[in-house]
Amino acid sequence: MHQMMNSEQAVAIHQALICVQSAVTGMTFPRCDQEDLLELIDRVEEQLHCSHPNAALMCTFLNSIARSLRAQPEAREACLTIEQAIEAAGMPSTWQSGI
Repeated sequence: MHQMMNSEQAVAIHQALICVQSAVTGMTFPRCDQEDLLELIDRVEEQLHCSHPNAALMCTFLNSIARSLRAQPEAREACLTIEQAIEAAGMPSTWQSGI
Protein backbone atom coordinates (compact mmCIF):
# COMPACT_ATOMS: atom_id res chain seq x y z
CA MET A 1 0.00 0.00 0.00
CA HIS A 2 2.99 2.29 -0.30
CA GLN A 3 2.02 3.90 -3.57
CA MET A 4 3.04 7.48 -4.11
CA MET A 5 0.30 10.03 -3.74
CA ASN A 6 -0.26 12.33 -6.63
CA SER A 7 -1.06 15.98 -6.06
CA GLU A 8 -4.69 15.47 -7.07
CA GLN A 9 -5.13 12.91 -4.30
CA ALA A 10 -3.36 15.14 -1.81
CA VAL A 11 -5.60 18.06 -2.77
CA ALA A 12 -8.73 15.90 -2.35
CA ILE A 13 -7.59 14.91 1.14
CA HIS A 14 -6.69 18.48 2.01
CA GLN A 15 -10.12 19.71 0.87
CA ALA A 16 -11.80 17.01 2.93
CA LEU A 17 -9.86 18.14 6.01
CA ILE A 18 -10.94 21.74 5.49
CA CYS A 19 -14.54 20.57 5.20
CA VAL A 20 -14.21 18.51 8.39
CA GLN A 21 -12.54 21.34 10.25
CA SER A 22 -15.34 23.76 9.50
CA ALA A 23 -17.96 21.13 10.38
CA VAL A 24 -16.26 20.29 13.67
CA THR A 25 -15.75 23.88 14.76
CA GLY A 26 -19.36 24.72 13.86
CA MET A 27 -20.88 21.78 15.69
CA THR A 28 -22.13 21.43 19.21
CA PHE A 29 -19.56 18.81 19.98
CA PRO A 30 -18.03 17.92 23.33
CA ARG A 31 -14.84 19.93 23.68
CA CYS A 32 -12.54 16.92 24.19
CA ASP A 33 -13.94 15.17 21.10
CA GLN A 34 -13.43 18.33 19.10
CA GLU A 35 -9.80 18.54 20.20
CA ASP A 36 -9.23 14.86 19.36
CA LEU A 37 -10.61 15.43 15.88
CA LEU A 38 -8.56 18.55 15.28
CA GLU A 39 -5.51 16.59 16.42
CA LEU A 40 -6.29 13.87 13.84
CA ILE A 41 -6.70 16.53 11.15
CA ASP A 42 -3.27 17.91 12.06
CA ARG A 43 -1.74 14.44 11.85
CA VAL A 44 -3.13 13.93 8.34
CA GLU A 45 -1.92 17.39 7.28
CA GLU A 46 1.54 16.51 8.61
CA GLN A 47 1.57 13.41 6.41
CA LEU A 48 0.46 15.44 3.40
CA HIS A 49 3.47 17.71 3.84
CA CYS A 50 5.99 14.88 4.17
CA SER A 51 8.09 14.07 1.15
CA HIS A 52 6.90 10.45 1.45
CA PRO A 53 3.44 10.51 3.02
CA ASN A 54 2.37 7.30 4.72
CA ALA A 55 -0.86 6.49 2.88
CA ALA A 56 -1.81 3.70 5.29
CA LEU A 57 -1.50 6.03 8.26
CA MET A 58 -3.53 8.75 6.54
CA CYS A 59 -6.16 6.19 5.64
CA THR A 60 -6.43 5.15 9.30
CA PHE A 61 -6.72 8.77 10.46
CA LEU A 62 -9.29 9.71 7.81
CA ASN A 63 -11.45 6.70 8.63
CA SER A 64 -11.19 7.56 12.34
CA ILE A 65 -12.32 11.12 11.67
CA ALA A 66 -15.28 9.97 9.60
CA ARG A 67 -16.19 7.31 12.18
CA SER A 68 -16.20 9.95 14.91
CA LEU A 69 -18.46 12.19 12.86
CA ARG A 70 -20.85 9.71 11.31
CA ALA A 71 -23.43 10.00 14.10
CA GLN A 72 -23.60 13.78 13.68
CA PRO A 73 -26.19 14.79 11.08
CA GLU A 74 -24.54 18.16 10.53
CA ALA A 75 -21.27 16.43 9.65
CA ARG A 76 -22.78 14.31 6.88
CA GLU A 77 -21.27 16.51 4.18
CA ALA A 78 -17.83 16.26 5.79
CA CYS A 79 -18.08 12.46 5.99
CA LEU A 80 -19.00 12.24 2.31
CA THR A 81 -16.08 14.49 1.41
CA ILE A 82 -13.74 12.22 3.38
CA GLU A 83 -15.25 9.20 1.63
CA GLN A 84 -14.53 10.75 -1.78
CA ALA A 85 -10.98 11.66 -0.76
CA ILE A 86 -10.30 8.15 0.53
CA GLU A 87 -11.62 6.66 -2.71
CA ALA A 88 -9.72 9.17 -4.85
CA ALA A 89 -6.53 8.13 -3.08
CA GLY A 90 -7.34 4.47 -3.70
CA MET A 91 -7.49 3.69 0.02
CA PRO A 92 -9.94 1.39 1.75
CA SER A 93 -12.93 3.07 3.35
CA THR A 94 -13.81 1.34 6.61
CA TRP A 95 -15.61 4.01 8.61
CA GLN A 96 -19.14 2.92 7.72
CA SER A 97 -18.67 -0.67 8.80
CA GLY A 98 -18.82 -1.87 12.38
CA ILE A 99 -19.89 0.26 15.30
